[in-house]
Amino acid sequence: MAWNSSNNKSLANQGIKSLGPGLPVNMDPGRLGKPYHDMWDIERAYREGFQKITWVQRCIDAIAGNQARLSIILRKDNSRDGQILTGRRALRSPLIDIFNTKSNDAENAFIFRYRLSSQLLMSSRGAFIEKIKGRDGRLIGLSLLPPQFTAPIPHEKTFVAGYEVNLPNGNKILMKKEDVLWIRRPHPLDPYLSLTPMESAGIAIEIENLAKVYNRNYLMNDGRPGGILVVKGEIDDDDKDELRNRFRGNIGRAGHTTVISSDEGVDYVDTSANPRDAAYVQMRQIQKEEILAAFGVPESVIGNASGRTFANAAEEHRVFWNETMLPHLDLLARGFDELDDVNYVDFDVTSVPILILYKQERSRYFMDEVQMGLISTNEYRELTSRKKVESDLADSLLMNPNLTPIANTEKKMEQQPQAGMPPGMPGMPAPGAEGQPPIPGMPDAQGNTPSPLDPNTMAGSLAAAGQTPMPSEPSPPPADAGVQNTALAPQQQASIEPVGFIETKEDNVSLQRWTAILNRAFERLVERQQRVTLEKLSGTKSKRAIAGNGFVVESIFNSDIWDRQFDEDIRPVLSTIIYDGLEFSEKSLNKIDIVAQLDTQIERFKQINDILHQNLNSAYISSLHIKDADKRNIDFRARCVAMFSNVLAKTVNEVSIEQARIAWNFAN
Repeated sequence: MAWNSSNNKSLANQGIKSLGPGLPVNMDPGRLGKPYHDMWDIERAYREGFQKITWVQRCIDAIAGNQARLSIILRKDNSRDGQILTGRRALRSPLIDIFNTKSNDAENAFIFRYRLSSQLLMSSRGAFIEKIKGRDGRLIGLSLLPPQFTAPIPHEKTFVAGYEVNLPNGNKILMKKEDVLWIRRPHPLDPYLSLTPMESAGIAIEIENLAKVYNRNYLMNDGRPGGILVVKGEIDDDDKDELRNRFRGNIGRAGHTTVISSDEGVDYVDTSANPRDAAYVQMRQIQKEEILAAFGVPESVIGNASGRTFANAAEEHRVFWNETMLPHLDLLARGFDELDDVNYVDFDVTSVPILILYKQERSRYFMDEVQMGLISTNEYRELTSRKKVESDLADSLLMNPNLTPIANTEKKMEQQPQAGMPPGMPGMPAPGAEGQPPIPGMPDAQGNTPSPLDPNTMAGSLAAAGQTPMPSEPSPPPADAGVQNTALAPQQQASIEPVGFIETKEDNVSLQRWTAILNRAFERLVERQQRVTLEKLSGTKSKRAIAGNGFVVESIFNSDIWDRQFDEDIRPVLSTIIYDGLEFSEKSLNKIDIVAQLDTQIERFKQINDILHQNLNSAYISSLHIKDADKRNIDFRARCVAMFSNVLAKTVNEVSIEQARIAWNFAN
């Protein structure tokens, strides 16, 4: 494969070796030199599956259609992350035109690639592509060979000796291995076969087909179940034929009434099951889900998003692209590797809406890590597919709130003194040290006593007046010099605190990290409130209530429910902040005190719900003056959006900073 090979994909210079004993041809030597056929009937799969079962057709159409409308690109250096070829460099390769414009004289690129994906999903032999070459040997087109008439010829050393194509007129054509591109879904046991989801869903497809036939026959029989008409007594053959013709149901006899006269009476025996007893509806629902699961296509992708929230429908689209489409695209791209020895064949998925949202969400997550100082700007640029910049600041870890560099990911960073901190504080040099101004009236680092203060200056005049006497030389030591003097001036005592109470850089980083986590949890909860409220407001029930002036805010915003949600989502974060803060403190707290503190802080968050409820009620009252019901609904909705936007823009951040600080200080 291109992405795990250090050289190009050309096999011309590699020696040919015998294949291992695990191949089916080595287990059954009789297959050597003969076309490799299996029992799968792709024409029947088309007739009874694709042609008759709606879910099969829509699944194949969704996968093939989404694949065919994507552009195929080439990347430099046979690398998955290589630069995309554009301009003249891309035009030098004929593959760009073949894959994206016209594949052969009969088909454009969309039709060719649509049929290619369809055959891969229905055929147990895979898809066979003929390489159409010009007189100079260059590739000028691709054409699909009929999979039902094409078979590989196994070889014990080269895996495949060639391909046999049976033409409809009975003639056989043997094609060289180099002239055919064979793409298949890997089979776990037989490398000459291809997996198709129609095999695993075969029974479900057959039951779905029979259920449709059953329903059709039931309606064709004038909606009457099959049964036996028992006429008591003797009747001749002509009467039997007459009764049989009368009770033979068909559309032409729908609604007809038949009269039977018998001296001894007539009985009717119902020999069929009605749709309810046969669980007809449940059975069809189960078969639909099984078929969709086999193809990996959620129901919302094929056009039915009823019964789902917007979030669930979006998640189904994300699962479809991540679990179904991307592996399918990789399967095709790696099959096309054979056509280009230099470049890496890939699909351009940058225009897929759900993948764009996923990329934006991933980029926001990395941006949060940048703001918390966990990764550098250059690391963020690499993770979001951007080029690195040559800058020491871009390689540094930046700490909020002022984006102060705290480390460098590329080289050792010299510790810089913190601006705005007085000498002698943690991280700052001591006063009087080398390179620092000496203490007035005290010897400097070399032991030199400074000269008396100039009386012409403010400090000198004050010293001369006796307000702040500054000795010109060190005072003699007290008599009890051997005993450490711990009596300090009140100002000095106030400026000296135990080490455990000094907020260190590590404490600050941890608090900022927890503030960001709490802010994100609070923000997601308010976003969920906004989404649920607007969804309920858009419902038929709310619109009817607003139009009839019978609307109540509790129908779209239940404060009790959201209070419980706040307790479930916010309490664990606050609890973790407190316990994490205890690791930096010598303080001892019991569980009762912590629970009481958490209850107090949760009440602060619940006040947000009361405020939102009041604002929603005020917004509704403010829109009552609008007579038109639709315009009133639109005005109310706009007021709701503005209210939630204001909470997300201001309140969330303020409350998160406040409550994170309270929880952290409680532990310290």
